[in-house]
Amino acid sequence: MNTPSLLSFLNKLEKQGIISYKANQKIQQFLDYNNNFYGKLFLVLSGIIGALFISAGIFAIISHNWDDMPKHIKGALSVFPTLIAAFFYYKAVFKHKHSVVWTEASTMFLFLMIGASIALVSQTYQLNGDFDHFMIVWLLCGVPLFYISRASGIALFYIGMSFYFLFPRLSFGFFGIPSDYDLNEKFYWFWIFLAAFIPHFVMQLDLKSKRQGPRAIYLGWILALTLYISLPLAFKGGWMFWALSILIGFMLIGQRLYSDNLTIFGKPFQFVAYWAIFYSFLSISNKYGLKGLFELENFSNFSEFDVQHQVFYFFGFITLIGITTLGFKYLRNMGILIKSILYLPFLIAFLMMLHYINQWYAFDLGWLGRLIVNFYILGFGISALIKGNKERNPAALFYGLYLICILLWVRYFDMEISFWLKGIIFIGVGGFFFLINYIFAEEVDTSFGSTNFPEIEHENEEEE
Repeated sequence: MNTPSLLSFLNKLEKQGIISYKANQKIQQFLDYNNNFYGKLFLVLSGIIGALFISAGIFAIISHNWDDMPKHIKGALSVFPTLIAAFFYYKAVFKHKHSVVWTEASTMFLFLMIGASIALVSQTYQLNGDFDHFMIVWLLCGVPLFYISRASGIALFYIGMSFYFLFPRLSFGFFGIPSDYDLNEKFYWFWIFLAAFIPHFVMQLDLKSKRQGPRAIYLGWILALTLYISLPLAFKGGWMFWALSILIGFMLIGQRLYSDNLTIFGKPFQFVAYWAIFYSFLSISNKYGLKGLFELENFSNFSEFDVQHQVFYFFGFITLIGITTLGFKYLRNMGILIKSILYLPFLIAFLMMLHYINQWYAFDLGWLGRLIVNFYILGFGISALIKGNKERNPAALFYGLYLICILLWVRYFDMEISFWLKGIIFIGVGGFFFLINYIFAEEVDTSFGSTNFPEIEHENEEEE
């Protein structure tokens, strides 16, 4: 139903006395806000895309016959893109400072033109340096743009470019196939640029509320995905500790600042945390995954780690203790799903103990650890289903169903047990779900799926 039809429907409900005049006005104001927001979002995206195309066009025009131009002409043209972009940026900040579209588009335009000018000047005067220096200077010049105009549209490009300092240096062999790699030793620049971005993210938050606006949601998605994706490369040791710390930290931030947002897509930190639980625990729920988790950073080999590894390992352990303490302080009264996340460090510690017992005493307890992990995933999925049923939350229902189905699908094919035992286990799990269906069936309204409105039908019958 489009907005005009919905407004007409609301007016009919008011005439029939189903909703009050004040309720109708509040709903229409909410709809007007959403319409204005999506209209403004469309204009912002159009402005940013326009800035991208104009930037590419200017660069193409200047590059035409570039080598045939005199050096002084090339020097002047090298700074010309930045001067043009700076003019529009000035107009946006000081003349149209209340226009989000102007601000975001001009900031993106200036950011791209700064990079173009740096590249042209370097090429024209053959300045010493490499691509790493070019990226560092470009990103450093982009940092003030976050705080002068408080524009956020460039955040995705800025963070994406900072990933350059994380990816390994690849060597290519025949047919362009990577043949070797070296770890990027300048990874610390990623942390520097991320630290420069975080104050801008905090400035967009409403710290007194549990509901955030579109800008804070957008930046929250960027930050959450950045920390999750960069985990294997940005952290040089203690990956298990850092992963658990990020997981609990995401729940702390999400519950404190985003918990009252209406949809799961308005809760970026919770969404990424729940996805990480599903993906990570499913990957370690088999024989080789759980063993590899603890063999990767065996504590008995701590003395053999390099200095970077030891520092990250130690601070990851300290951070996990601190984050877990904060989690129990602020989240201990939350629902069962969040409590399950809070107890993850203790579960991992127990699994680690089983691993070391198995290693030191040659006593196979790996099966017990895998069994616990699989039951944890299954219980987590069932808890999500129950939460979705109680709160009438389709996202939680889908998440729980998806988690359980994927787990059972994977375990059905890789469980190294006899078929009769596997059959009994799956029949038992299926029977458990039928039991849940039987218990909760009486609470479900038998009119599910009905589209009739008894009050309206009754009034229409009286009019007839």
